[in-house]
Amino acid sequence: MHVRRPLRVLNLAQSLTRYSDGLKLQDSIAVDRKQGLIGDTLVLFQHFPVYTLGKRGRPEDFKKPQKELEAAGVEVCVVPRGGEVTYHGPGQLVAYPIIGVREAGLGARAYVESLEDSVIDCLARYGVTARGRVPGATGVWVEERKVAAIGVRITYGISSHGLALNVCPDLTAFDAIVPCGIPDKEVTSLELELQRRRQRQQQQLAVVGSGSGGPGGAGAGTGGVGGATLFGEVVDDFVRSFCGRLGFEPRAA
Repeated sequence: MHVRRPLRVLNLAQSLTRYSDGLKLQDSIAVDRKQGLIGDTLVLFQHFPVYTLGKRGRPEDFKKPQKELEAAGVEVCVVPRGGEVTYHGPGQLVAYPIIGVREAGLGARAYVESLEDSVIDCLARYGVTARGRVPGATGVWVEERKVAAIGVRITYGISSHGLALNVCPDLTAFDAIVPCGIPDKEVTSLELELQRRRQRQQQQLAVVGSGSGGPGGAGAGTGGVGGATLFGEVVDDFVRSFCGRLGFEPRAA
């Protein structure tokens, strides 16, 4: 019988954390993991608004001056992860797996694909079909809309940084940048995709109703989940999906 590996889950996503503070905590946990002082750990955050530049990030990917963003109280940070420029903020689940990738028998590409699959599995629980492994566009997509960004760092076989899943953030925050260096693609969220699905269902019901002489589609939606409630559910579902994909048994910190 295969024994699943233990995973400490540090869930700090119930409240907002400044990105710089979260980065310090992540770095501290990564040092302890590399030294064998602790086991594999998954850290979950929900950040105050911040724009981060990865190794391929370029100043020209900002559509607004960085000083203007900082004057508005938004952090701008350069970080040692892969990827370009992205945004983190309220309503977005940020997950940092600090795990022994090499010990798990995974290469860098297979690990990134496992992260994509974890998000895809999570979204499927809500009836949203997503995909990864898009050439030249790491992350998770719903049709041609990006719903999750991935940028990782692996040193001495230990991973840090990770992924950001748009659950119910203010998507206008992405208007200030070229997200992930891709200028011609839309950014979406789980909340928005659920709204789109309800609208399609209402339209279909309206067509059926008008054709049969029955009631129209007004008020005939499936109902929705509030933003805060949705976020809390997604946190739990993502942890389950992540552990299922990478063979972990979650344990609260």
